[in-house]
Amino acid sequence: LDAALLRPGRFDRQIYIPVPDIKGRASIFRVHLAKLKTTLDKVELSRKLAALTPGFSGADVANVCNEAALVAARDAGNEIIFKNFEQAIERVVAGMEKKSQVLQPEEKKVVAFHEAGHAITGWFLKHADPLLKVSIIPRGKGLGYAQYLPREQYLYSTEQLLDRMCMMLGGRVSEEIFFGRVTTGAQDDLQKITEMAYSQIVKFGMSKKVGPLSFTEGSNFQKPYSETTAELIDQEVRNLVDTAYKRTHELLESKKPQIETVAERLLQNEIISREDLIELLGPRPFAEKQTYEEFVAGTGGLDEDITLPKGLESWNKSVNLEDNSETKVS
Repeated sequence: LDAALLRPGRFDRQIYIPVPDIKGRASIFRVHLAKLKTTLDKVELSRKLAALTPGFSGADVANVCNEAALVAARDAGNEIIFKNFEQAIERVVAGMEKKSQVLQPEEKKVVAFHEAGHAITGWFLKHADPLLKVSIIPRGKGLGYAQYLPREQYLYSTEQLLDRMCMMLGGRVSEEIFFGRVTTGAQDDLQKITEMAYSQIVKFGMSKKVGPLSFTEGSNFQKPYSETTAELIDQEVRNLVDTAYKRTHELLESKKPQIETVAERLLQNEIISREDLIELLGPRPFAEKQTYEEFVAGTGGLDEDITLPKGLESWNKSVNLEDNSETKVS
């Protein structure tokens, strides 16, 4: 909207509507599940799906339900089962499976070790997101992908951000360790890492050398700082990424047997689940939340509070009374 429309007296109350939290997603899932054919308990199902879909918008939730119905129909199922919802979430997150895209054996091996590198790095770093599934079946633009369960949090420390960067670097570092070279497969990872590193230095003031400053991009793409500061920022970003790279390299060098084990299972089965990883690696050495009940613990109840303020509890009743009185008069 034009700034003139937002002046006082025109739009005094501006309401920001973020994506729903886990309780909000559960409520939205219940609405869309109501019309679907399934013998699953829909309240319990809505909570499970809400826990698996952090960051999803209301439209994403609707899309998951529609996709699950389509998957069940393609499989000639009489009803929608939980596996159909899991497949639908994968489609929304990572895109459609490309079963027709055949990888050469050498490429497939590289992808397997790349994804195993991500999996092992995340498994042994405290602040990495819990891993749900790893696949080397091409989806969307990627040749493989790892599905995580990100925590819904609003504040991040430098330690948490560093672990996330290391997890993203795990694929490229694994390629370097096992093949002595790197491929173009890590392009998306590197782009995300670069953006994250610049955000820490430029926006969040997490560099001691640059200081507690936060810069926003100026008009016409002009940097709101001097060339000297720009050089310092670039150097700090490089230092941050180098630190994450060295840390990841040290971790994966010490976990080479585990990477090989996971990569071999991937080459054999193409998809491995969290349960497979526990079998291969043992339980993850850090406490983590997995269920809806664990995520909402301490938030005042299992479901979203949708009670109206006292002054609005009967607002629609008065409208109904007026409508009824008008009907009688006529």
